[in-house]
Amino acid sequence: MNDSSIRLRNSILEAQKIARTADLATLSPEERRRMVQEAQTLLDKLDVVTQQYLVVGLLGGTGVGKSTLMNVLAEASISSASHRRPHTDAILLYHHIDTPLPVQPDPGTPWREYTHTSRTAQQIVLCDLPDFDSIQPEHRRQVLDFIEHVDILVWLTSPAKYGDGSFYEFLQLVPKSKHNFYFVLNKSDLFFDGGNSGEGFKEMQRVHADFRGHLRKADIADPVIFTVSAEEALDGQALSPWNQAPSLRQEIFRQRDLKEIKNIKTANLDQEYSRYLSLFKNELVHLETMHDILTHTITAMEIAGAEEERIVRDNIYAALDESTRVEIRLKLENTAILKGPGYGMAALVEQWRYGRSKGRIDEEHGTFDLANRRMVQVIQRQLENITNRIMSDIMRRGAHRVMAGRVEDILKPEYRTRIFEEKLDKQANSRLTSSHSDRHILFQTGQYIVYLFLLSGLIVALAGKTAWQDLFANPSLNHMLNFIFTAFFNLFSPAGLAALGSYALINLLFGFWFYRRYRRLVERKTSRIIKSFVENTGRQWRESIGHTSAALKEYDQALVATAQSLRELK
Repeated sequence: MNDSSIRLRNSILEAQKIARTADLATLSPEERRRMVQEAQTLLDKLDVVTQQYLVVGLLGGTGVGKSTLMNVLAEASISSASHRRPHTDAILLYHHIDTPLPVQPDPGTPWREYTHTSRTAQQIVLCDLPDFDSIQPEHRRQVLDFIEHVDILVWLTSPAKYGDGSFYEFLQLVPKSKHNFYFVLNKSDLFFDGGNSGEGFKEMQRVHADFRGHLRKADIADPVIFTVSAEEALDGQALSPWNQAPSLRQEIFRQRDLKEIKNIKTANLDQEYSRYLSLFKNELVHLETMHDILTHTITAMEIAGAEEERIVRDNIYAALDESTRVEIRLKLENTAILKGPGYGMAALVEQWRYGRSKGRIDEEHGTFDLANRRMVQVIQRQLENITNRIMSDIMRRGAHRVMAGRVEDILKPEYRTRIFEEKLDKQANSRLTSSHSDRHILFQTGQYIVYLFLLSGLIVALAGKTAWQDLFANPSLNHMLNFIFTAFFNLFSPAGLAALGSYALINLLFGFWFYRRYRRLVERKTSRIIKSFVENTGRQWRESIGHTSAALKEYDQALVATAQSLRELK
């Protein structure tokens, strides 16, 4: 099989692979199956034409070395002079053992068949035609008729017989085109038997010129003459520079390849393959159109995504209304960080302030859950808006419906909304849980310090100036016990009750102050959480647009690769 056939086979195989495995939008599954089968049909036809054989006939007079030259062409010992005896008028056909005999002489024409195992000559049938100077008159017509089946005719002669007139007489009887004739001057080593190479070359040139002149007289205007020594070529040693046996073999196989190309063209395989490729042209047009559309769409979507992010943020802020802030504050409530009067005040105020509201929230299954649904709806609405704009633009630009459907599957706002909702729930629960579990150690420590200071002040005031000065001047157990008992006895005096009232009032004031700080702390945390929701929503929006853009680019790359494969089909 020559290079042209190999290229054609590879192209058909690649086209078949594309029809079988590529993502083709314009062809239905049934059409693709039919294209796969048509490609196989083309391959089968190619096998038929490439398995046709070149029939080479060797014709010459007695003793010019046809058997030896045949072995040189086959690069194996396939012919013997004994094959010719006693069948001097028979046509001897040599073919590979796995190759069926493509031609047979007509009935009545003597012929014999010989097989060989030479891979070199597997697709060449070599025909040893009878010596033209020994053919019986009654067989001459059969031999001339058989020559009609021969693709190439090699006329063989020697320095001793090239001037034989019967050679040229028989040459003019053969009805083949003269373009398929090759002339071989065998046994040219005889020119150098005298040992003087210079004289040998002169004699060779003289005979070669004389031989050419005879052929021109026989109407062979531009004869192709090979000067060879078949015996020398068969020995396997280094060839003389004038020995053209390799060139003759190369020319024979070149003719084999040319015949194969001619057979392919004669069988119209190239036209059939061109028609086959035309089925891909519509697909290629749509692929190129879709590539242009996707390039524009991806750029437009990325620009629109950035603009839509601002709208998403604004809508998320709107979705998180005051009722949502109330529930977030409720979820963040952790009055355990309040100490003393502040805790009691928080219990009373929160019970009065949120009791009824909390009941309504429980009835509605939670305002915060409702806000979550609103945020999800915002994202879904914006994704659907982008999807609708993209699909409308794609269809307006002439995208094939199947390719447009693939793009819609990639966009799939429902799927991306579900992903967003899962992330939002996970983020909300994590953020609220972590915020609720904050201990606020500094805030608690400050309360302990203030209340301890107030208590210390009360005790000192009850004990009186003398008792605490004595304790300070002489810190002993007796003075300590005196300090404590004095404070206890003074507690129920008018001055002690006044100090106790002042202490209670100051505690209430500090409790209210700490409660107000607690409320501001919860409010700040609520604002931070709402801000984080908005920021995370914006980030998830960008991620969603980025993932969608990446998926569209991946699909576009697949289209470009398929289009490139179709362009490379020749």
